[in-house]
Parts: sequence; structure tokens; C-alpha cells
Amino acid sequence: MNRLTTLRAAALTAATLGILGGMGPGMATSQPTMQPMGPSMGNLLAQTFGNTPVNEANFLVVAAPGSVSQPYRLIIVEQISNNRACWSIPNANARPTEINALWNTFDFTGVCRLQRDSNGYAVRLAGQDVNGARFEVNNRNGDLLLQFAPSTTSRDRVTIGRTGGVSSTGFTQIHLNPGWSLTKRTFEGQIVSSHLVYFTNDLTLAQLMEGETGGGTVTPPVTPPPTVTLPFTDIRGNRYANEIARAAELGTMSGFPDGRFQPTSPLTREQAVSVMMETAARILPTSVIAELPTAVFGAPFPDVAANRWSAVKIQQAKQLGIVTGDAGTGRFRPTDNVSRAELMAMSHKLALLRVDVGAADETGTPVPGSGQVQRGIVPNVPNPPVFSDISGHWAERVIRDMAGFCALATPLNETGTAFAPNANALRDYTAAVSVRAIDCPAGRPQ
Repeated sequence: MNRLTTLRAAALTAATLGILGGMGPGMATSQPTMQPMGPSMGNLLAQTFGNTPVNEANFLVVAAPGSVSQPYRLIIVEQISNNRACWSIPNANARPTEINALWNTFDFTGVCRLQRDSNGYAVRLAGQDVNGARFEVNNRNGDLLLQFAPSTTSRDRVTIGRTGGVSSTGFTQIHLNPGWSLTKRTFEGQIVSSHLVYFTNDLTLAQLMEGETGGGTVTPPVTPPPTVTLPFTDIRGNRYANEIARAAELGTMSGFPDGRFQPTSPLTREQAVSVMMETAARILPTSVIAELPTAVFGAPFPDVAANRWSAVKIQQAKQLGIVTGDAGTGRFRPTDNVSRAELMAMSHKLALLRVDVGAADETGTPVPGSGQVQRGIVPNVPNPPVFSDISGHWAERVIRDMAGFCALATPLNETGTAFAPNANALRDYTAAVSVRAIDCPAGRPQ
């Protein structure tokens, strides 16, 4: 077989892999390198492939729960459409970085692309494919390491990235070590239809192996994550840590004298009203807030005395229509724990008020979710979650509306399909609800 015939065969084989029409996102960073004919056509084809950078913001490298024989497995998730988020990261600046696997909650066809095995990813070093590389996610003293063996029989391991621990959801982001990046395989400058993802390094295998330790594991130095100053001592690692910090910045919630936030503690109904009114003060026009009473001289409800710490805010919320008394008794029950459904009911009434005020103000900036018809909320979250446990619940419509409006209603612990309407609303989730209502839509979690 002459060289021209060999190249034609290589091109034909690549064509059977499926070439995308038109150019890919960019020209290949490693142009196809022609090598002398070797004993294996596979080796020749490996030399004809190139690669091109990707927007790594659209990719997630994750260690996912596996099986008894393989406790953790590697998944690469690619966001290919903006119709719906494939994942969310509640603690992006923390290690381990917790992943909410949203792709497991809906039909992600056309929205997310998942590469679950080595048919979807490979190693490329110094412009060349590494044939026969075997991937592993290994637990080393609580740190999950993404490693590859250079061949199916090699006892050596090269570390590509690590998690810094295991998250509470089991899905943990793998952060690539310095020198590693993600690229996609190309042929003649075009991305192949398999969308194979490379873990790419400019060093050769020999150079990487120079750092080999006595156990045969290469562990390049890792740049420590940036130190993030959090306003409370007990929220690091909490899935809502960033939103709790934002709530403290906005002043809608505060901590305790001992420096703690107590993120997983429940709130009472009067505490929830306090958060709602602090939120209202930041999203409603000052003219509306100025009309609210700053003192009360009578009981807002039969069981809320005028001298109670929360009486003013409860009276304000009552005047705005955010809260009402119980049917029949008129009681408010200020010290009862507020449920997630009740928190959504308060948020829903505040959202309706916000929309109506915004619709009436033709000179102001349009309110997110406002439409041409007053007293109605227009969804502004594509493909909101569908909850499995709210059918027939008194707050079903409210929860459904809040799922589509600024992502105020989300699954319990931000994973799965259960909303848990009757469960206590905890302080961390309440902080998130407040922040999302204020920052919507620009700050809405994606």
C-alpha cells in the first residue's frame, strides 16, 4: 500500500466516525502530523487527529457514585443548549465542590451531552493521542483523584485532577491539575461527530512520569483554591453558602452573636415574615415602603401583641397582603415553624405585588416576570422542575408558579424531584429564596 492509498484509507475511516459539516469552534491546536507508515493503521490514524479548545464553562468533570466494585466513576457533562441547566453548583468556591446533578431530573436530550466511558474521552499528550489509556477515579485518604494508566497493563498512574473530598450529594466536581485542559478531537480541522473529549497536556508522557513517586503515582503540585471569606463560621460547605453570604450582604438575614448562621435550623413564621419584609424593602418602590407603618398600637393578630418584636413587620406584611390570619380563628401563630409551602405562599404574594407595582409604573425598569395582565406571574425560568409530591396540596399552584419564577421553588436540598411542602423551611434555603427574589433575573441560579 503506497502512502497516498494509506492517507485515503485514513480519511475514509475518519469519515465513518462522522464529520460535522462546516468548521468546528476553532482550528485544531495540534495540526495532523504525518508519520512514517508503522505496523498498525490505528497508530497512523492516531497521528492524523487534531484537537481544538473548548469553552470549559460549558463542561463539568465530575466524580459520580458508582458500584461496589467501582465506587466512583468519571462523567463529563457538556451543556449544549441553554433551554435548561444541566447542573448547579451551590458552593463553587469550596472544596469539595458539590454538584447537583440536574441532568438526572429531566429528559436532557438535546440539552446535555454525557460522556460516561472511554468511548467519550481520551488522553492527548504533546499533540499525540495516548492509545490504550485507562481511566480511574481513586479515593486517596478522602480525596478523589482522576488518574489514568498509560496502558491496560501499566502499574503507573498519572493524576489529571482531584476533588478535595467527597460532597454530600455524592456528585463531586473534579478540578483539573495545572497544565491540563479539555479539548475536542478534530480531523482536518473539523470536530468529529462522536464529540470525543480529550484531557490534554502539552507535556509528553515521559515528562509527566518524571514526577513519579515510589508508589507509581504522579501527583503534580496543585494550586490551592482561593481562600473565600465567609460571613459566618458554620456555612462553609453548605450548598447555599454563597446565597447566605449574599443575604448577609443585602441585609435580609443575619447571624447570631456567636458568629454562626445555623443554616439548617428551622425558622418561625414571624422570622419568615421578617425576611420577607426585608426582601420587600429591596424590591418594591420606596414610595410603597414609605406608606407602611413604623409602629403599631394594636395587635396585628389576636396572638401577636403590639409590643412583640415582630409586630411591626407582621403588621406591614398584613397591610401588603403577604400574610393573613388562620381561617376561623384569625390567629397568626408567630412561633410555629414555617413550612416550605408557607414560605412559598408568602413569596408568591410578594411576587404578585412586585409584578403589579412594576406593571403600574410605566417609567421604571420592567419587573422580571411581569406581563401585560396585572395580578399574574409570567414564568422566567425555562423548563422549571416538576415536583413529584405536590399534587393535591393546598399550595400546589403556588409552588409550581414559584418554580418558574426566579427559581424560588427548587427541590429539597436542590436535588431529586421532591419539594417536601410540609417540611420546615430552613434558614439556608430561606436565605436563598430572599436572594433569588432580589437578584432575579440577573442573579438567578443557573
